Amino acid sequence: MNQVETNIETFGYIKKEESLVTVKNNIIPHTLVLESLQPFPGYHGDLPDKSQPRSLFLITSKDYSFEEIARKTQKICDSIKYNFNASQGYLHFKSETLSCIRIKYLRSFTFIPELQNFYKDADIKFAKQRQINDSAIIIINKNFYVTEKEEGIYKDMNEESKCYFELPENLSWEQFKKYTETIKYNIDNNNFDAAQGAFYREKGIKDIVRIYDQEKNPERIKNLQKAYLEEIRKNQ
Repeated sequence: MNQVETNIETFGYIKKEESLVTVKNNIIPHTLVLESLQPFPGYHGDLPDKSQPRSLFLITSKDYSFEEIARKTQKICDSIKYNFNASQGYLHFKSETLSCIRIKYLRSFTFIPELQNFYKDADIKFAKQRQINDSAIIIINKNFYVTEKEEGIYKDMNEESKCYFELPENLSWEQFKKYTETIKYNIDNNNFDAAQGAFYREKGIKDIVRIYDQEKNPERIKNLQKAYLEEIRKNQ
């Protein structure tokens, strides 16, 4: 008997590594904004128009909670005419950790200073601008809206190229990175991007892998899950 698909709205996080650079134009002067030039570094294919920001990070001068950012963002969304998504997070560089507001779906770089001013009016303090061109481990705390296609496998309802599958344990970042590299080396089609994460569910935390792949092949997602499970088994 086929499992009934279930729509789920939940909270969790995504953990990934990306190269970040300082945005120099279309910002409030002397504030620090970073951009990810490759938001899905493991995937090589067509991505959205380069004239549109992909992932932006408004760096704050202090740490704000997920709830603080969510409440302020909700009020800002009621006041502006364009869409965007904002999530609270952290950027872990080798020498420092920065607090941030991750911005997605902004149609134009020209909207950045207006958006910054809305947050500034809501008492968000921004860090001072400086030159950064480095990779960071990024942790984004966010809401998820997914459909559980079958037990332990989920499809993102907002971004059709994203799927998720559960793992039985929480891997260290180095373990996850090593397993991903091994899997990519040993499969024919290794054109996908993988990130770590977790969903907070009624029965506890579910450790997940987020896969970005424009093929959107359900069988491929199941095979990738099997590959990660096999790597976990081999290394126990």
